[in-house]
Amino acid sequence: MKKHWVIEKQNLKLNDKLAKALGISSITAQVLINRGIKDEAEAELFLKSTLFDLPSPNLLKGMDKAVERIERAIQRKEKIAIYGDYDVDGVTATSLFYTFLKNLGVNVTYYNPDRLKEGYGVNLQAIKKLRSEGVSLIISVDCGITACEEVEDAKKLDVDFIITDHHKPPEMIPEAVSVINPHQIGCSYPGKEIAGVGVIYNLAIALRRALRESGFFRKARPEPASSSGETAHDRNEPNLGDYLDLVALGTVSDCASLTNVNRIFVKEGMKRMLSPKRPGITALKEVSGIEGEVNSYDIGFKLGPRINATGRLQSAGVAVELLISQDLKKSRELAKILNQENSKRQNIEEDIFLDAVSLIESNPEFLESNSIVLSSPNWHAGVIGIVATKLVERFQKPAILISIQENGVGKGSGRSIEGINIYAALSECKELFEQFGGHELAAGISIKEERIDEFRKKFERAISESAGDFVSMIKIDDVVDLTEITDEVVSELELLAPFGIGNPEPVLLAKSLEVISERFFKEKHLSLKLKQKDRVFDAVWFNLKETIKVPNRIDMAFTPEFNVWNGKKEVRLRIKDIDY
Repeated sequence: MKKHWVIEKQNLKLNDKLAKALGISSITAQVLINRGIKDEAEAELFLKSTLFDLPSPNLLKGMDKAVERIERAIQRKEKIAIYGDYDVDGVTATSLFYTFLKNLGVNVTYYNPDRLKEGYGVNLQAIKKLRSEGVSLIISVDCGITACEEVEDAKKLDVDFIITDHHKPPEMIPEAVSVINPHQIGCSYPGKEIAGVGVIYNLAIALRRALRESGFFRKARPEPASSSGETAHDRNEPNLGDYLDLVALGTVSDCASLTNVNRIFVKEGMKRMLSPKRPGITALKEVSGIEGEVNSYDIGFKLGPRINATGRLQSAGVAVELLISQDLKKSRELAKILNQENSKRQNIEEDIFLDAVSLIESNPEFLESNSIVLSSPNWHAGVIGIVATKLVERFQKPAILISIQENGVGKGSGRSIEGINIYAALSECKELFEQFGGHELAAGISIKEERIDEFRKKFERAISESAGDFVSMIKIDDVVDLTEITDEVVSELELLAPFGIGNPEPVLLAKSLEVISERFFKEKHLSLKLKQKDRVFDAVWFNLKETIKVPNRIDMAFTPEFNVWNGKKEVRLRIKDIDY
């Protein structure tokens, strides 16, 4: 057994209650209980939630002021700029609100900074550039919560700012026209887990409602064109369901918790990706080799990395152009560029990963520590976050990689494991940073090279205190016999999707299984045929780090799923771990 198995506490009384009320199996009922469900009403909402269950966007602090300022800009025909981060969350948020305003006939542009030349967040040179182009209102998406000086500089240039962000606010926040961030003090919005694209989607909902109430959307009728050439027919009310593909793409890619509001966003967004209306998503699916349905794995490991590719290596402009494009031919050309950039990124990433693993495995101190902090002047700053994720998966502890720039300042990117708050640990080291920000599972820092050793020691102490005796573990939802794993049960468990952070795939435990046969394929996957009583199942363990010899009888932690092959649909058991 490679990991510590923790079997979730059973609640037989509530299990029986949910199973009878909802007509579901005891297995599905127990998984719901393990996800925090306390009664039938919560279970019903979890299984059947729709867009009508979303909280009002006006619960977000600052929403009224933001809507009022944008309405005024529309009335005055001001030029508006969307200023977004260069990652997938920022790119999708930029694309969403740019397209939304463009479809309203608004004079709008967008700006995403160059990761290497400008770095993260709002910068004064970009503000000056936008002002020279006639912009009088900038709306930040997925960034800006720390831009106090930049907002003040913008005021001097007669540029107003609306900040929309989801990162943890510092003690001082910008004195903008409006700041919308679910984490700011006094915000009553219940969906604290929403990503930057979720925040801007809420702004789109609130703005559409306000415009509707003001009579902005007029029924088509024969009226003369205005001086701008716009007729009443041009102002059709947008269907915001058409934007949920972008919300799902940004939310999953940003490693946001797939609970509550996000679960609705992603579930509904993935439905729109089945037969996309957006040419960019169609083209992106094609180059990613995805046909038909899209799940959270596809978003996180196929679509998202391709969107991220150009933003990591240079500018995110190509990715935004793809997502706002209305032309399929152009979209396919742009998707091809992203695919090529992604291949280039993967090669760079692999070199850094191998270098980092070599550093760790050759240093006993790094192997024995509760955290990883590594630095090098040879690492590309744009991909170290992905490498940090791989190191976390391999060594099961928080990892921060730092790319040292020519000016002696290191740009760092960190990732953590569920249960260890990397942002809180970094907060205990904040006096060592030039800048830092992020959330529980992912964060970024800027630090002078000479302070890295001190930071490594202080960060290790902070992680050690918060982690305690952390052991890599697998949480088991229920102990079952394979005779209980029917098509109906697997179908029920599929209703709990989308799976991801905060809503993990169900993991079941079956004991004393007879191994009928085994084989390795593609040098890294293990296929087993297993039997218990009169049931025989195929099981597969993907991406084993090393080959193993399986005995005749095993206990197995697994996730049941449907496997479709040659038109045949059968239940398959995806192995998480085995013990014998």
